[in-house]
Amino acid sequence: MLFPGLNLHSRLRTRLLPRYVGRPQGNQDRVVLDAGCGNGSLAWQAYKLGNRVIGVSIKDEVARNRRLFNEFHGIREGRLSFRDLNLYDIESLGEPVDEIICTEVMEHIRGDEQVCRSFFKILKPGGTLHICCPNAEHPYHRAYPLDHDETGGHVRPGYTYDTYRKLLEPIGFELSEPIGVGGPIRQTCNVAITRAQEVAGLPAGLVAFALLQPLSLFDRGEPRVPYSLYVRARKPETRT
Repeated sequence: MLFPGLNLHSRLRTRLLPRYVGRPQGNQDRVVLDAGCGNGSLAWQAYKLGNRVIGVSIKDEVARNRRLFNEFHGIREGRLSFRDLNLYDIESLGEPVDEIICTEVMEHIRGDEQVCRSFFKILKPGGTLHICCPNAEHPYHRAYPLDHDETGGHVRPGYTYDTYRKLLEPIGFELSEPIGVGGPIRQTCNVAITRAQEVAGLPAGLVAFALLQPLSLFDRGEPRVPYSLYVRARKPETRT
């Protein structure tokens, strides 16, 4: 009932990003890769658009997603599958893809250029990388302790549009204008929900979520300093 969880930013991404994901035309077989799939919410949304979707992760969420989507919901693995695969090895996926969704992942990876070059290689010409990461200029991310050993935390505060461009354009991607995701009211409510759950457990988190989630709806329009930044990075069509 509470899927995709209590995190208000995650819920916003699940609602917003699928608007920009393509869908098959006619009998077209479109493949979407969810790179660092988390709880599978965006993979599921891409599947509902009619795409064949592969979600990858190195965490135990792969097994949970299989139980939820393939076993409980009965979705065929030929249409929505989850695999244990490190993004550093993503080229071993073995097939080209039409789109890649990668949200709140690259800030955890030191070799971001290496991974994005691999993304470029496995994308079909004209394919799109949907990338959403923490906004490095947001006060919360600027103060967030960094994990220099790449053991699961943030190895960098995030990205700005300028650092997205410096990362992706030399590889060959063409970038859209950025979209800010998550404003100050949502962030204040999200911090309160998280703290309630940490201090008093899931029941307290549920109560805080029920009380505060409606307030997050007052975050409207483009936030001045968004929590995350989303861009679409397109691989150009092959030139003849």
